[in-house]
Amino acid sequence: MSASHMIDVDGFQLHAMEDGTGRPVVFGHGLLFDWRSWAGQTPLIAVDHRVVAFDSRGHGLSGLPEGDWTIEDQADDYARVMDALRIDRAVVVGESMGGMAALHLALRHPHRVKGLVLVDASASAETLYQRTRYRLLVLMARVFGMRPWLLAEASKAVFGATFRRTHPEQVKQWMGPMAEYDPKVIARTLRPVMARPSVVGRLPTITAPALLIVGDEDQTTPPRESEVMAERMPNARLVTLGATGHMAPIEKPEQTGVLIREFLREIGW
Repeated sequence: MSASHMIDVDGFQLHAMEDGTGRPVVFGHGLLFDWRSWAGQTPLIAVDHRVVAFDSRGHGLSGLPEGDWTIEDQADDYARVMDALRIDRAVVVGESMGGMAALHLALRHPHRVKGLVLVDASASAETLYQRTRYRLLVLMARVFGMRPWLLAEASKAVFGATFRRTHPEQVKQWMGPMAEYDPKVIARTLRPVMARPSVVGRLPTITAPALLIVGDEDQTTPPRESEVMAERMPNARLVTLGATGHMAPIEKPEQTGVLIREFLREIGW
């Protein structure tokens, strides 16, 4: 039976969902999504694992801190959630922003990470092109609000061309809640992603087994980003999904879930 938790963290709360029993697997989501973006995988993993999926600060039911924060702070949020739920060590699964934070968790608290699953993530600093693109989208959101045409433009950074063409209703369903976000909150949650430092040079120190999943149509964190991680992390394996964009857990839910389960079996977890 699933349980919902509100976890106190330095003056605000993080929301987490928990299901299943067994060895723990902790999920972190991408920017402007929430724990539900893993709904295609968590029931499968919860069959024989303890699954925790939490909302990042400023997302879903989680609160906002008073000041700004960094991607390292979001990495520590993984540890805070684990501490609150008495989880010493887990396989950590992160998508996009959640994957970037998971990388920093493995660097900052390696003893907490049994294994890593990084989906559509990057170890590099944000490119100038992407920073400019994000700032323009935020500016337009502040001026015009999250209008349908702006959501349609933003969807190109989120979903692959194939998924947008073949599943337009799902794209609309997932992008719709973004219209409810305050543009100021969007800017705050985006800032740590845009300002993240490169950790490419530190990747060889991450010795935990890792599964890297990326879509071949991902324009936000292109496949080359995952290839770089796979080349530098000593125990990493890369899987590239065809006809898939930046949201593999939504675009290819069954395939993503099976890959995670196989990884857990491979590492004996």
